[in-house]
Amino acid sequence: MNIMRKNFALAMVALLSLTLALAAVGCGQKTVEETPATEPLPPADNMMVDSTMMDTTHTDTTMQH
Repeated sequence: MNIMRKNFALAMVALLSLTLALAAVGCGQKTVEETPATEPLPPADNMMVDSTMMDTTHTDTTMQH
């Protein structure tokens, strides 16, 4: 009777190890799916330029000392 319990325990440990190994392999190969943006971004050359954006791009040379 003692041998049967020992074999049953070893079989359960082996089954648990196999289950964990398969889970690790299955989750390790999982790829992350990226959801597409709800609204596509417009291309950069079609973008309207704001007048305040133009003012900030120029260097201010009036306050040099």
